Amino acid sequence: MKLRIRARINLIGVAAGIGLLVLLGLSLMKLSAVMHEDIAVGTRHAVESAHGVLAHYETLERNGTMSRADAQKAALTTLSAMRYGDNDYFWVNDMQPRMLMHPMKPELDGTDLTARTDADGKAMFVQMVDIVRKNGAGFLQYNWTKPGATAAVPKLSYVKGFAPWGWLVGSGVYIDTISDAVWAAGVSLGLLALLVAAIVLLCGWRIGRSITVPVETVTARMRSLADGDTDTAIPGLDRGDEVGEMSAALTVFRDAAVVARGLELEQQRVVAQIGDALSQLAESDLTPRLDGFPSAYAAIERDFNQAVERLSTALAAVRASSDAIGSGASAITQASDDLSHRTEQQAASLEETAAAIQEITTTVRETADGTARANVAVAETRAEAKASGDIVRQAVDAMGGIERASAEISEIITVIDGIAFQTNLLALNAGVEAARAGEAGKGFAVVASEVRALAQRSADAARDVKARITVSATQVDRGVALVGDTGRALDRIVERVEEISTLVATIAVSASHQSSGLQQINIAVGEMDSTTQQNAAMVVENNAAARALSGKAGDLLGLVERFRLAEATRGRGYGGLRALAA
Repeated sequence: MKLRIRARINLIGVAAGIGLLVLLGLSLMKLSAVMHEDIAVGTRHAVESAHGVLAHYETLERNGTMSRADAQKAALTTLSAMRYGDNDYFWVNDMQPRMLMHPMKPELDGTDLTARTDADGKAMFVQMVDIVRKNGAGFLQYNWTKPGATAAVPKLSYVKGFAPWGWLVGSGVYIDTISDAVWAAGVSLGLLALLVAAIVLLCGWRIGRSITVPVETVTARMRSLADGDTDTAIPGLDRGDEVGEMSAALTVFRDAAVVARGLELEQQRVVAQIGDALSQLAESDLTPRLDGFPSAYAAIERDFNQAVERLSTALAAVRASSDAIGSGASAITQASDDLSHRTEQQAASLEETAAAIQEITTTVRETADGTARANVAVAETRAEAKASGDIVRQAVDAMGGIERASAEISEIITVIDGIAFQTNLLALNAGVEAARAGEAGKGFAVVASEVRALAQRSADAARDVKARITVSATQVDRGVALVGDTGRALDRIVERVEEISTLVATIAVSASHQSSGLQQINIAVGEMDSTTQQNAAMVVENNAAARALSGKAGDLLGLVERFRLAEATRGRGYGGLRALAA
């Protein structure tokens, strides 16, 4: 929130007035609370005194001095005559509730109070009984009509139960007097607060005016100084407060503004002269120089003149360099043409070499493939020879088995021949015995003769088989010897095949290495060919760049010729450029 100083000072007075009003309200609330507390304490003490009267007569009843009826009657009579405060009284009712004694409204005596309500419909006597039953005693506020009045007003009552007789004694105070007293106090205190607030606002207004009027005057002078008024006097210099200090500071600002105006005029002259020189520079004229600047701008004058001088020297050097660049570019172009021709010849030679090496590589690769296939065939032959050797060895073993079987058969035949011989002897003996037996042994002699003939045939057959087996054994021995020779020959063949396989494998590995080496050579030659082609392309590009450089050098020379240089810088050339770089 943006407020002026005067409004802020007046706001202090308004805040003070509001504070007084708030304090007034809090004071009145506190006063009302204190008065309510005093009335409540006084009412409770009065009811406790009345309760003491009932206790006194109940004691007389217990002592036998009075009967209950007499004691209760005397107690009611005493309480009906008792007064305190502003003619305040007591009443008594039982817990039904039923009114037993009301000094101000005797018409209520003996009536049922259950349906009795105040102006707001509150059944206050029923609530009083509830308070006594719950707490034994307590306060209750309700509206009740004052004696001699028609309108009900707020009333605060205190009730307390008397258990021996089942009674309830109470008394109340009309609290509208509290509101009247608080209102009267509020009016008097409000008037006092308004008076104090008015005084505070008046003092704030006077103090604010005494501050804001000089401040506004100095502020107006500040605005005029900002608009360029350096002749009008500064107000408030004779004051000894903060406003006087502001005026003194404003005087310093005015003096600084006067000095700044002089400096501005001087700066405008310097800027105008620099502007003229820059205009000539924009027209490619490098002859203008600055002269006659004030001491504050001497550095600008010196730096500008040196910059123009160095620029002139640099342009002169650029002009000389442009000539040299043009000559060098022409030489580079001629050399690039020669290099391009030689590079093309070398590329053609490399291309032919690459083709020849490619053919050799293909031939060596085919030789390596044939050697590899021969190696595979030799390996298969070696495997087959080894397998044949194994078969021959198995055949030798089989021949040995046949030889052993022939020997065993010869032994069996020998046994059979022996058996035939023994059978023949037995048949002969049987024939002798049959002959001795005569006629009785003729049949047996025939059998013996047949057995002998059978034994003879068996012996002949055995000798024939033995002879054949002997011949077979001889042939088997020759077969075993031949198969053994065959196995040894196959073993020698396998050894030679293995030597051949080793040689062929060595040849295959060498051919593979030669193929790989030739492949690498082919790749290297291909890369050389590609590099040579790239070099040829780069030579062409360099040639084009040299021609472009020559053209750009001519353009640069044309641009430099547009500048107008001082006569002293025209012949400096490269020496001036070196000095500029240094």
